Amino acid sequence: MSEYQKFCYWVDTDDLKKVKEYIEQKGEELDDEARIPCRVLRSSRDIGYLGPPAWDGFCKRRTSWYRKSDKRGKFLVVSNTSLGHLDIGNPIIIKASKFKPNHLPSYEEILRLIKSEKYQSLKPDVWEKVDPLDKEFYKRWFERHQPKELFDFDKIFAHHSANHANFIDPQFLINTDGIKAPYSIADSIHVCSSCIEFFNIVGKQWPIKYVVPCIGAVQFAHLPIDQYFEVRVQGGNGDNKNED
Repeated sequence: MSEYQKFCYWVDTDDLKKVKEYIEQKGEELDDEARIPCRVLRSSRDIGYLGPPAWDGFCKRRTSWYRKSDKRGKFLVVSNTSLGHLDIGNPIIIKASKFKPNHLPSYEEILRLIKSEKYQSLKPDVWEKVDPLDKEFYKRWFERHQPKELFDFDKIFAHHSANHANFIDPQFLINTDGIKAPYSIADSIHVCSSCIEFFNIVGKQWPIKYVVPCIGAVQFAHLPIDQYFEVRVQGGNGDNKNED
């Protein structure tokens, strides 16, 4: 994964058409990911895109942050190579990183993160409406990787929430290149919907972030468990040039 790199562009329909025409000129097709957003992060997929319906697919509750964000209604193009020549805006660049945090929060600190007024005001209404199938998914993965620890979904979900909170109202940051950068505050087993941070749906105000793939991204995007990735915005806020 040392060479892993993705260029991510939030685009409107006009710019998506530019990308499709470019791919067609190469004699290829632009792959549409319809149900699981993180699958566009597979290193084996040279280029693909997400339309708005993808966020209502398999991870609908977990990716509900998209529907409450300024990205709602936009398309996301994810490529192994830069598409800068198409003039479709500034990319979010995701790279494998050697970063490891010196400190991960205690459970008491996790609970304080969740109390953040900014986090509470931004979280989607459905975020906390977890159905039994969701809980079973996490139970299965937890028992596979943490066999000596009892499964406690409430504690795991607190970590899920606190992780998003640390990109909204960070309490745990590092200085990198003279810039403050928040990071995922737990391992992959305790992180949910990392695509929200990978794609700047949450935390777009930070030029650099360090993100651990959630267990879904480990399963569906084949990203390495517990590895941090650098998420860096090139030349702006990583959004389409036409956004207000």
